[in-house]
Amino acid sequence: MAIVEGPALPPLESMTWVGDYARAAADQFPEQTAFVVPELGVSYTYAELDRRVGRAAALLRSRGLGRGDRIAHYGRNNDHYYVLLLAAIRLGLVVVPLNWRCVGPEIAFFLRDSQSRLLFCDAEFLGIAEAAGEGLDPAPAIILMERTDTLDGLRQFLEAEGEIHNEAIAWDADTVCLQLYTSGTTGRPKGVLIRHQGLSISRYQEQSWPAFPNWQAGTIVAAMPNFHIGGISWILMGLLRQSTCVMTQDPSATNITRLLVEHRAERLFAVPTVVRGVIDRIRAAGTQMPWFEGLFYGAAPMSPSLLADVIDTLRCSFGQFFGMTEITGMITFLLPTDHDPARPHLLDSVGRPYPGVAMEIRDARGEPVAPETPGEIWVRTPTVMQGYWQRPDATSEVLRDGWYRSGDGGYVDADGYLFLTDRIKDVIVSGGENVYPNEVEEVLRRFPDVLEVAIVGIPHQRWGEAVAAVVECRPGATIDQAELMAYCRTQIAPFKCPKHVKFVDALPRTASGKVQRAIVRKELLGSGV
Repeated sequence: MAIVEGPALPPLESMTWVGDYARAAADQFPEQTAFVVPELGVSYTYAELDRRVGRAAALLRSRGLGRGDRIAHYGRNNDHYYVLLLAAIRLGLVVVPLNWRCVGPEIAFFLRDSQSRLLFCDAEFLGIAEAAGEGLDPAPAIILMERTDTLDGLRQFLEAEGEIHNEAIAWDADTVCLQLYTSGTTGRPKGVLIRHQGLSISRYQEQSWPAFPNWQAGTIVAAMPNFHIGGISWILMGLLRQSTCVMTQDPSATNITRLLVEHRAERLFAVPTVVRGVIDRIRAAGTQMPWFEGLFYGAAPMSPSLLADVIDTLRCSFGQFFGMTEITGMITFLLPTDHDPARPHLLDSVGRPYPGVAMEIRDARGEPVAPETPGEIWVRTPTVMQGYWQRPDATSEVLRDGWYRSGDGGYVDADGYLFLTDRIKDVIVSGGENVYPNEVEEVLRRFPDVLEVAIVGIPHQRWGEAVAAVVECRPGATIDQAELMAYCRTQIAPFKCPKHVKFVDALPRTASGKVQRAIVRKELLGSGV
């Protein structure tokens, strides 16, 4: 098949670089509120944001840090994570955000592997951080993010008067500014090297694309984690547009709903499971939100039933992102005009390529396949990572002649829409037939009171693998297994239907909300199924 390409990327001369976001906003809208963090009692303007970036840059420089040095962040969502990121870019440093759910040995690995010289840490994780630093030579110096009973933190330093450093270093296209660690599902975690150019262009792709729902100012709610490329991209999208970014450390649907109402926020980015929870709470309370304009989502498709509920409740526009860390964000986007109840099949897709993105579906030999034929998604884009930190072999496995091998499965239809199947390794082979978990999951999600589902393969003596479903019901609901299976048999071929079904209170998820199939399968096998 021919390569599927997004619109041409306009010349970069008019692009605002990420390192200039605070300064540009402070020059144009100094009194516009930049950040609100309710849990921390935080609210300040873009003028103050720019000043704090200058203070942070002065602090980092006073520690003797130079171009290419790593600084790590180990904490919950915090506005000053972005202050540090913008300051680090100004100095040519690399920020290493760590998943706060990780434990001591994992944190020790990240610090040792990244060679971080400075660690910014929440007080609640100080004991873990100190233990993780033992045995490292040198161990990173630790700075607390917030004040404790005995120690001042980064916030108190940045709020005080003192030296401000505004001078930015010269940089090139390959200057790395972020090192994000993968989940490690295929081995020990790898540090993905995100370039300043990639981080900037990924925001320019949206800003320069007429079809993308653009906005200026307004208020967004941000609940995705700051160590995840989706969470980072959403905040940077808001800062570029001089929006007020209401950031929260509590990603529950109850809290997000409250923030949307209290702050009259116009836009939200969330995973469909959270969206379902938000809609249920809005409808139960009879809340009206005529000011709400845009709902953006990712990690999974939105079912037609959920779309109908959101349209009926919020009457807003929609956009679905599909991307990955190694691409610095997004590959495809399902436009608001594609969220059409009259064309429900498009909701199973993740849209068409972003500006400047080329995409091709290839078979196991690396050869292009015909439309509608599943294969591996290959991507070519100027936002691709530089590589994996100190992992040349792993880098060469996925970067080939300007293309990135995603490891994700999918197919493209005649109109250029991408439909995901699964990670290549997640495909279930049952009786010689390939079963794609995403396809079965989407069928079961349409059944009443199914909140989320994970499809995995389990060993079977006759067929090699059998399809198993682990189902999470909506709160307070129960589902009759026989009715669920009868419905499934009306929607897909018998060999795709689950042979085992288990109901659970909650499925294991990553911090970004994705269901962790590997853990689901391990727990299912451990239960004796």
